[in-house]
Amino acid sequence: MAENPSHGQRFVVWRKAGCYWLIVLGLCLLGFSSAQAGEGSAAMELLFNTVDGKKLRLADLRGKVVLVNFWATWCPPCLEELPELSRFHENSADKGVMVVGVTYMDPSTPEQLKSFLDRQEVRYPVLYGEANKLNQLAKELGGVFGLPVSKLLDRQGKVVASRMGGVTEASLQELVAPHLGKATAKP
Repeated sequence: MAENPSHGQRFVVWRKAGCYWLIVLGLCLLGFSSAQAGEGSAAMELLFNTVDGKKLRLADLRGKVVLVNFWATWCPPCLEELPELSRFHENSADKGVMVVGVTYMDPSTPEQLKSFLDRQEVRYPVLYGEANKLNQLAKELGGVFGLPVSKLLDRQGKVVASRMGGVTEASLQELVAPHLGKATAKP
């Protein structure tokens, strides 16, 4: 005869599941949009801080294929893919491809992020900053409905693919391959 969980046990399970659903719902509401970044997009022109103290504007990366990866330090699948993203970034740079990380819905300070990324040996630029700017970027790249999410931008800065969930170096190489045509000069 199977035991039925007590009311208290069912509440704990529901509460844990409910918490995750609220996070997903919140991400959906913050990131819901059919808008796409590209030529003239406000998101492409936003100036972001990077964890290593630099500034970065996605518009300045036109001419490269860019994988924009939304992640957070509290997200286990995000942490699992960090080494894969790092290897992909390092092994694809000579093809005009780069990774840009975006810390999303993460309460970490810049100092905490820098320390964390140094320990993880992440060598690609990672954006952080004002929630409204990060939300605008997420919205204009087609929305972030959970973490991790990767958005692939072609050499003109247009979103050409989106992947939700963890990625591997091999899956990224396959995703990027059709977009590696000849490089175009910056306008």
